[in-house]
Amino acid sequence: MWPNSRACRWGSWPTALLLHSLVALLVCGSADAFTILSPFSYSSLSFKNLLNSVFLSSNANLAGGGRNLKSDVLEDASLITPKLIRKYGYPSETHTVVTKDGYILEMHRIPKKGAQPVLLMHGILDTSATWVLMGPKSGLGYMLSDLGYDVWMGNSRGNRYSKNHTSLNSDYQEFWDFTFHEMGKYDLPANIDYILSKTGYEQLHYIGHSQGTAIFWVLCSEQPAYSQKITSMHALAPIAYIHDMKSPLFRTLVLFLDFLTAATRMLRITEFMPNTKFLVDHSQVVCHDNAMTQDVCSNILFLVAGYNSEQLNKTMLPVMLSHTPSGASIKQLEHFGQLMKSGHFRKFDRGYLRNQLEYNRMTPPDYDLSRVKVPVALYYSVNDLLVSTTGVDRLARELPNVIDKYLVPMERFNHLDFLWAIDVKPLVYNRLVRNIRRVENQRAKLTANLASFLAMQLQRQQQLQNQIQMQTQLHSALPPNVHLPHRIDQGFMMPTATATPTTPTTTTTTQETATIAEDVMEPTTTTFPFEFAA
Repeated sequence: MWPNSRACRWGSWPTALLLHSLVALLVCGSADAFTILSPFSYSSLSFKNLLNSVFLSSNANLAGGGRNLKSDVLEDASLITPKLIRKYGYPSETHTVVTKDGYILEMHRIPKKGAQPVLLMHGILDTSATWVLMGPKSGLGYMLSDLGYDVWMGNSRGNRYSKNHTSLNSDYQEFWDFTFHEMGKYDLPANIDYILSKTGYEQLHYIGHSQGTAIFWVLCSEQPAYSQKITSMHALAPIAYIHDMKSPLFRTLVLFLDFLTAATRMLRITEFMPNTKFLVDHSQVVCHDNAMTQDVCSNILFLVAGYNSEQLNKTMLPVMLSHTPSGASIKQLEHFGQLMKSGHFRKFDRGYLRNQLEYNRMTPPDYDLSRVKVPVALYYSVNDLLVSTTGVDRLARELPNVIDKYLVPMERFNHLDFLWAIDVKPLVYNRLVRNIRRVENQRAKLTANLASFLAMQLQRQQQLQNQIQMQTQLHSALPPNVHLPHRIDQGFMMPTATATPTTPTTTTTTQETATIAEDVMEPTTTTFPFEFAA
């Protein structure tokens, strides 16, 4: 039907087809890109399905019918995280966690009984799938499992796996009243406590990407006690100070932040870019290897994250864009926009009056990064459009325990390359694992030194007790008229009869024999070259 349409008069039929497809994308995509909570948002399902089918069939023709798609790519694009893990021969578990404010979160696990747990946390619009969707050769989740770790992958509230609540429906506006602040305040503590309870460990390693790093700073700032539950933190593309973000798209949006905020509230738009069947089907058809439109898909990623075609596995584009985007709160985007405008890393700005009620001040307070006592490794790049090198420099200065600040040695390495780059393993992950091992080795050395010190002190105390016992036995064996000093720290003296008035000559002249008890009371100070959380 498309080749016979009036648009064919504008030129060749592929051009007309592409224009019609873009119109269909705008019509359908706008409905799927936002959740609008109003009576007018529920359009005719049959009409929407008709548009979807027409759009997909037309793009299938444009792409060559979609018959040459690799079966693994198609399957991986449609599988949820647990099934994706099991497909490649790894065990998989699904766990449910309830936060203090009622959100029901889903965590996915590649279990390793008795192994050290590691928690991976994704960025905005992403899910747990991001750590495994590139397959066993490149996925960080698989790599850590192969190295013997118990891998846990979290899902922040609002994405496709964590859209449930004990009392609220995701159709309610109240459900979406959160930013990344609530993720750090409620989601992370619930995940960490659950993992430690399940595994029996006292600490875990934490790895975050983008927003996954920001919520960790929030956690430690708001609840510093959680620093004691983290062995090390590894921040991929760390988010905090983003005033000089280079992304032209986001810098343009920030110029209209106030207008966009007012418009979304007036229209009651609460969710941004949810994961829908339409988007999944569209990405599979339009982004595969034989599609004429594949470059459009890759350019969408480059526009957001930074251009780096040599590290993009284009064959996996349908998988990437089927799992991501996966939904976020409009308020999350608003909060990040505020950080860009203010140049601060601080709490959500509710306006002067509400700030006074909420924070007892006119402007929101900054997060206290000095409370992040955990050993932190920062991994960043020059071509990241969402994270600037100056922002990372400032972050590193304010964190008290940075063990590594690593600039990826590739000029075009971008924001998403930390997850999906072809060479991410040699460029980033190998160093990340070395840092984990280094922290573990230093902690093991610290524990061994402490154990040795305590054993030495125990031995000294036992020697003292033995000497006291010997003196007591000697004292009891002497005649009643013979006096023996009772203080062991005066040294042993020859027993003398109390009836003899002469004063015996004392031969104990060194101070060493008088300091046994003092040594026990004042142990030597041991210093260690590696700083850890208290």
